[in-house]
Amino acid sequence: MVTAGDLPGSELPDLGVHSDLGAHSELGGLGAVELSHLTQDLDGDGLLDTVTTGTDHAMQVWTDLDHDGYADHLTVVDSGGDYAAWEFHHNSDGTTEWVRKDGGQLGLG
Repeated sequence: MVTAGDLPGSELPDLGVHSDLGAHSELGGLGAVELSHLTQDLDGDGLLDTVTTGTDHAMQVWTDLDHDGYADHLTVVDSGGDYAAWEFHHNSDGTTEWVRKDGGQLGLG
């Protein structure tokens, strides 16, 4: 499991091979991502649930919708306008995985 605070001053830990997440990234093997330092209330319920991170190539929006401390949803928009969204699933066999739910290209005109 990935935990927050592994790198000083970072909102998210070193994600290894996933450190430069873009819209075309594969999230196989990423596992659960613990969130800290939440800064936005994405669903409007009055509780902070989201943190936005970024690199030179993409912006990532990590959201904890059930307030258990772990990301349930990830949306990535990269500098070329491509986007993708994933949900973290707990499967009936006890395994977990990030499942891509949406993706495409933002209009530029």
